[in-house]
Amino acid sequence: MTTASAPIEPTPYTPHARPPGRYATGQIVAHWTVVGLVAFQYLTGSGMEAAYAYALDFGTLPPSGHMWVHGIIGASILAAMVWRLVLRLRLGAPKPPETEPSVIKLLSRSVHYAFYAILIAMPLFGMAALWLKQGWLGWAHGVAAYVLAGLIALHLAGALWHAVKRDGTIHRIARGQTYP
Repeated sequence: MTTASAPIEPTPYTPHARPPGRYATGQIVAHWTVVGLVAFQYLTGSGMEAAYAYALDFGTLPPSGHMWVHGIIGASILAAMVWRLVLRLRLGAPKPPETEPSVIKLLSRSVHYAFYAILIAMPLFGMAALWLKQGWLGWAHGVAAYVLAGLIALHLAGALWHAVKRDGTIHRIARGQTYP
């Protein structure tokens, strides 16, 4: 005995639509854009301290152009983070799994909010340090890089936690899928 079922109607695509349990496409794109830009900064940022010291000593940017590239990428991170913040405020975020312990939910939320704060403040510190030629702003920018590294480590630990649990949480931002 077979029963005929009604055809499933596809959901119309809209770029900022967010089905329950999933990030919107724009949020996913912004997330991975920031990941790539931050990785680039860490991979190429080793010469920034010397370049900044040169700029403070001689009152001009070093001839290598390293600071220009770092600054352009930093400004791109700032723009992408402002975009992410606007999307987050407009669209929200998927709720964590019901089975998640309260302390993990609090830690996750805190790390995510800290990412927004540091990834917006850090480029601003860097720009202000360069424009105002204030060493303490450059120092704050450098310290923020260590704080950011710690946040990245916590975020990766959280991703590993969800990978081990196999609760599907990672797929919301990695592939835009919903968890069961």
